[in-house]
Amino acid sequence: MKTLQKKAVKKVLLDADVISHFIKGRRLLLLPRLYPNQIVILDKVKDEIERSRSRELKMQTDGLLAVKGIERKKFPDDMNVIKEYARLMKQGLGSGESACMACARYDETIIIASSNIRDIKGYCDENGIEYLTTMDILLEAYLSGLLTEEESNAFIWEVKEKRSILPVDSIREYIDRFGK
Repeated sequence: MKTLQKKAVKKVLLDADVISHFIKGRRLLLLPRLYPNQIVILDKVKDEIERSRSRELKMQTDGLLAVKGIERKKFPDDMNVIKEYARLMKQGLGSGESACMACARYDETIIIASSNIRDIKGYCDENGIEYLTTMDILLEAYLSGLLTEEESNAFIWEVKEKRSILPVDSIREYIDRFGK
């Protein structure tokens, strides 16, 4: 389990799945509170969201991008990043997570926020890329006092009720299973 220290200067690249979880859990604005002036949404992630069928996901993401301190960033024109993105896409990974991983591989100031562990964990571990999952972010909100245990549990249940997968049924279970 990983948590990002609030005083860190690293940028947090949000993948669409994390944005979706925080919309479903009705806590999207928790992200800029936890990571002020650190949240970045790549244009490729935004494009992936635009292609989704969820009108709410599109509208809420637009709202998030309107918040002061949230950065929408153009995908870099660095050839190394472009080639890595193409290689990851060929492996069948999503456009957003491929873009986030390719950027993070060549920029040490980036942390990825994605819950597609099956797709990102091996790559991130192999390339020394830090990442956070939805649950890591939720735990950080809980430990910092931004959410109570009850609010954290309500978030988990709301996300699960809306057909998203989270690995536990409560914040306490997450702490017990994965350590503090």
